[in-house]
Amino acid sequence: MVERKDQLRNVAFGGNWSEEILIVGELRQVLALVETAAADCADRDVETEEFLAAMLYVRKNIEKGPMLTGAFFKALRIENQSLRRAEALRVAKMIRGWAGL
Repeated sequence: MVERKDQLRNVAFGGNWSEEILIVGELRQVLALVETAAADCADRDVETEEFLAAMLYVRKNIEKGPMLTGAFFKALRIENQSLRRAEALRVAKMIRGWAGL
């Protein structure tokens, strides 16, 4: 990510398209991390530092972020592993939808 930021910093075109590319790239990384956590939450503890940072990003940068992150954390507390995974995947899909990707 840093390399791409350095590459785009040297572009001499007008507009903010380079910043938008960075934001979309960062958002895709966050969504991939959330979706991986949803898929894996039945098998392992997914609440890593990286995951928590991704959820903070969702909370701050996506409309309905506070509600969606709350729903995701609630899903992670479901005891039944199959239901936990299904609910986490459902919320991850909603997060992607609200992110516009």
